[in-house]
Amino acid sequence: MNARRTIVRLIFEGVDISADINKHLLSLTYTDNEEDKTDDLQLSLDDREGVWLGNWLNTPSASKGAEISAVIVQKNWDSTGKDRVLDCGVFEVDTVNGSGPPAKATIKAGSIPYSSTIRTQKKTKAWEKITLSALANEIAGTNGLTCMFESAFDPFYTRKEQMQESDITFLQRLCKNAGISLKVTAKMIVLFDAAAYEQKDAVRTIKRGAADVSRWSFSTSLHDVSYSSCHVSYTDPTTATTIEYTYTPRDADQSGQVLEINEKVSSREEARQLAMKRLRQKNKEEFKASFSLAGDARLAAGITVLVSGYGAFDGKYIIETATHSVSRSGYKTDITLRRALEGY
Repeated sequence: MNARRTIVRLIFEGVDISADINKHLLSLTYTDNEEDKTDDLQLSLDDREGVWLGNWLNTPSASKGAEISAVIVQKNWDSTGKDRVLDCGVFEVDTVNGSGPPAKATIKAGSIPYSSTIRTQKKTKAWEKITLSALANEIAGTNGLTCMFESAFDPFYTRKEQMQESDITFLQRLCKNAGISLKVTAKMIVLFDAAAYEQKDAVRTIKRGAADVSRWSFSTSLHDVSYSSCHVSYTDPTTATTIEYTYTPRDADQSGQVLEINEKVSSREEARQLAMKRLRQKNKEEFKASFSLAGDARLAAGITVLVSGYGAFDGKYIIETATHSVSRSGYKTDITLRRALEGY
């Protein structure tokens, strides 16, 4: 029976360089973010033989914009011969550094293409009579990306102004207002409903005292995060008609504060949707956690886990950031999480 071990598979500009990488790899760090931030990949390579800075990286194909895809493989992880695999996705090189002695090459790559202006170019444009999904698809296409829209709620805009904003900043603003999460990964913009992700089954339980948990921390805040209900009220200035709705989740603490929202809505149903989303945005920050664990390829941003043995902090959590590090000293995973909201 083969021993448990972790290897890295790497494709560089269409060429499988896994054998070379595993021979020279000092460390690989992959950071997977749930929303707003892009994913990134960093490789640190032993270059005492001059292979990387002398040969590989001294070619036109290895310049900024070169494409890298990485996979972390936990061989024979459940002792049945089956592997546990984490596909880190596709990245484009944005910086290459050399240092020494001993000689070392460091390659950094991001999930937004180097050639894309989605982050850098400020634009002014009026968007009219368009849904959020259609707008996101257009922005993705313009910037050489694809788009995945995973939300039942798809707001329609009569008119939206993009004023001297980059495409990604503008899209993030619309998503925040709509209560939809946005993530850029593997040349793709993903818009999703975090509430739906929180309802998915947990992939594992993290137990206090377990051998694979090396460090843990929890925090809770009651400042501007612990509301029992949300009241939306909007008065149309032309008709003087007021639309109101108060949203209270199941099992909410009736003695808690009421979040007051005054934003434009055109119907009672729109007010209900807005109240629910604004309350989630506030209350989801109440309970936070972080863990350092033995490497676990199942743990990715947007995945849920159960936490047990930590008293008042026990419950279901969703991963906000997962950082996977493979080095000569082993494989470890660091995660930051927030507690999933129940009853919404």
